[in-house]
Parts: sequence; C-alpha cells; structure tokens
Amino acid sequence: MDCLVGTKQMVEVFDCPYISKANNKKFQQDLIKYTKETKCCEEENCNHPKIQSDLKIDQAFSVIDDSINNLFKTYLGADNFIFTKKNVWGYYASKDSQLQSVVHNHMFKKQKGLQLSAVMYITPTKLGTDFTDFKIKPEINKWYLWHSGLFHKPEAGVTHKDRIVLAFSSVISI
Repeated sequence: MDCLVGTKQMVEVFDCPYISKANNKKFQQDLIKYTKETKCCEEENCNHPKIQSDLKIDQAFSVIDDSINNLFKTYLGADNFIFTKKNVWGYYASKDSQLQSVVHNHMFKKQKGLQLSAVMYITPTKLGTDFTDFKIKPEINKWYLWHSGLFHKPEAGVTHKDRIVLAFSSVISI
C-alpha cells in the first residue's frame, strides 16, 4: 500500500490482484458495453459524465464485487464489516474525448458510518484525478481510496485512447 498525501488530504493506493487477472480486451469490451447500455441515474437532466453506468456494475461483474470486498478486508484488517450503502459505476470516454471536469465529492449526507470512495483506472491514461493540493497519477489495476468528503475532479484534458474507469462510494459499519 502506498499513500498520496496533500496538506489536509490522503489517498491510499492498493494493488488489485482480482482486476489484474481479469483485465484484458474482452473484460474491457464487456465494461464498455455495460456502461453504454445502463443509465447512470433516473434524472432526465443528468449532470453525470456522458457515458457513465448505473450504480450496480459490481452486481453484473462478480470480479468487481470480489475486488471491492478484498480492498476493504485489506484496508480494515478485518472481514466483519457491512456495507450500509454501496454505489459502484463504470465510466467510459472514447478516444479523443474531452473529459468533463466537475469538482464534487461522494458524501451521503444522511448516512452514518465510515464513508469511503475509490477509483480504479482500467486502461492506461495520463489523465488522473485532481484533489485540492495533489493529483493521482493513474496506474491501471490499483484502487485509489479516500474519505468520501474529499472534493476532487477528473483531470481536464482530451483522452488519447479509450479510457475506462471504475469508481465507487460507500458507507460501512464495523
């Protein structure tokens, strides 16, 4: 595990053997297909990125669910936790797309418990995630985990290749 640390923020980095083993062209194509076919939310005027999946991609891909469970077992050093809320989605930007760069966080205002969010880059990209005073320099097959209250945004820019990202926000009780 590595850490990226800013003045008042921290992102922890975890290798992911589950996704590493599954991450091939077929897996990437399946993620793109799922992301294009599922709607991110029910709002008519959605402000999410153009091609973002619903919040249940982990239910369609057991390897993603297994990966997240392993991440929390590693992070917490225990396996006796319960997700009281878990949203997991995929994001796809085709080659030569301009990324939407909107500052946001993933806090669930009325939820009690430990709130954590994460991102994983499935395809190589130079465009990471910007926080207040540091940036994730993306590596594939790694979970970047942080407290859900941290404000961040996708790094602005144009993708030079197809870009696939997994992300989640969660509330857990121990």
